[in-house]
Amino acid sequence: MDRPRLATVWLGGCSGCHMSFLDLDEWLIDLAGLVDVVYTPIADIKTYPEQVDVALVEGAVANEEHLHTIRLVPEGTRR
Repeated sequence: MDRPRLATVWLGGCSGCHMSFLDLDEWLIDLAGLVDVVYTPIADIKTYPEQVDVALVEGAVANEEHLHTIRLVPEGTRR
């Protein structure tokens, strides 16, 4: 069975949610073995991918770039 494809999106905010996610330490390593992280601001991935299974969105829409990004999420995400 294919691993779920995970995307994390960082809009306007303090980045605290992403930092808390990274603070999961050993559990984060276990999670990395269960999912394919296909989009995150932590990596330098420029294009939101298609066929994302789970998307975690942090922050608010604060500018035109955020608006563009948030519109991509439901188009490319299954659930």
